[in-house]
Amino acid sequence: MLHIMIDAYGSDSPKLDNLKSVYDSIVKITNFVGVKTIMPPSLVPYYYGSVNEDDGISAFVLLKGGHFTIHTFPQRECYFVDVLYDGFVNEKKLLEILHTELPFEHEIVHSVDRRFELDDQIDAAIDENRDFGPHYLMHNIECAELDMDKIYSFLDAVPVLINMDPITRPTVITDSVALPTIISGLTVIAQSHIAIHYYKDEKRFWLDIFSCSFIECDNIISTVEAMLGVKCDWHLISRGSKHTEKLTERDEYISRFNAWQENIR
Repeated sequence: MLHIMIDAYGSDSPKLDNLKSVYDSIVKITNFVGVKTIMPPSLVPYYYGSVNEDDGISAFVLLKGGHFTIHTFPQRECYFVDVLYDGFVNEKKLLEILHTELPFEHEIVHSVDRRFELDDQIDAAIDENRDFGPHYLMHNIECAELDMDKIYSFLDAVPVLINMDPITRPTVITDSVALPTIISGLTVIAQSHIAIHYYKDEKRFWLDIFSCSFIECDNIISTVEAMLGVKCDWHLISRGSKHTEKLTERDEYISRFNAWQENIR
């Protein structure tokens, strides 16, 4: 279960605020990196939220046993990509397409196998004063009995219960119409997402809760376990590292640009 997480910084392209550009990027990526999609791209513009810098576009595609997401933050000049897929993903091609379609200056990439211990694969260091994107990676350690209704109800209710701001109702579909083996569901919260993929034969699920603010971890874990009826293993990583430096740098540019006003007062 490969999970590639890309934090792209220094992206001042107007494409981050353009629905068609983001849509075209998703289509190119899903057609050339080796994944199997089970739905067309879905795009959700997010504006006029409580935090102005969080405005942007969230987009997702459910894959056969995983998902592909993009969350853009034009005012922060960054965006975040996730590919969770039970199969091969051409990571080099993924980065090449992103560089071309949604240019950025530098990136932080985490590539992990979710079926193995994550402590050995990823740095868990978190700085709540500089980071704004906690990402919870979870899976069940007991057999789970889930169906489409239970997954939908979970995704519909959990954002409010863990103090997140839902901006869509859930999308829940199976990997096949004739012989479904996987149920996948995703709901978009304020510029991030909650996604779950349930493998019916294994009675095992993979769950992602990607937020834009730090919240009490114990509440998330206990709430998820109570709602889904199983104990979970989990790992918390931070996304959005060092974005504050970019915002500070931008303030300096604005100050210099407006310096002429002081000369005419």
